[in-house]
Amino acid sequence: MATTTTTSPFVFLKCHTSPPCHTETLFTRTSYKAIKPQSQTDDVREEQVVVVGAGIADLATALSLHRLGVLSLVLEQAESLRTGGTSLTLFKNGWMVLDAIGAANDLRTQFLEIQGMVVKSVDGRELRAFNFKQEDQSQEVRAVERRVLLETLASQLPRDSVQYSSQLQRIEASPNGDTLLELVDGSKLLARIVIECDGIRSPIAKWMGFPEPKYVGLASYPDAQYFGPRVNYIYGRRLRAGFVPVSPTKVYWFICFNSPSPGS
Repeated sequence: MATTTTTSPFVFLKCHTSPPCHTETLFTRTSYKAIKPQSQTDDVREEQVVVVGAGIADLATALSLHRLGVLSLVLEQAESLRTGGTSLTLFKNGWMVLDAIGAANDLRTQFLEIQGMVVKSVDGRELRAFNFKQEDQSQEVRAVERRVLLETLASQLPRDSVQYSSQLQRIEASPNGDTLLELVDGSKLLARIVIECDGIRSPIAKWMGFPEPKYVGLASYPDAQYFGPRVNYIYGRRLRAGFVPVSPTKVYWFICFNSPSPGS
């Protein structure tokens, strides 16, 4: 997870799914002022930090701030956590981040540690096979279900840190440099800092020119998946596919290909 900060009160987070990933600390105890109690002024609630969205980046950011003693309010437009989707493969840098925010051990007990990778051509020829530990003894690779990751992060936040059914309608800067957030239900928040990472379907994401999402899959096997604890990649002309074991019965898969023109 990489961060980009400007002189505005916004903090934009961009998440990259390809390993390795790196995390930058947004705040420190010495650089952040103490949290003030919430106040009501002209029906505008004041918050020091507001995180828009309750996805992986949002919840990880809120939990990171919580570990540093900084409270934040997470706004989620849905009625509950949106736990759809499949899984993501986390390498050692990702697990270092989860260790730092205290969420790693709960996840390790639920997902297989992947031992190695096999790369094949479309005709089945094995191009390369290797063991992660042989390449890097400190490497740790596991595929984690998105639902479980979200629930784990959310469960470790203080109660009422996530406010559901809170769709953002309008944002404007206040004269003193704070940010006024107006929700669809008419309620208003005045935030010292706004962290915007609510997904590529948000109005701000469209304004930033983010592309439409591309979907992948999670295959379930009634008895047991037979791929073993290895990542499998397949390369061909204008084609790349792969499948990653997530648990003894589930496998995450994806297919990428070059299209001559945009299609359905």
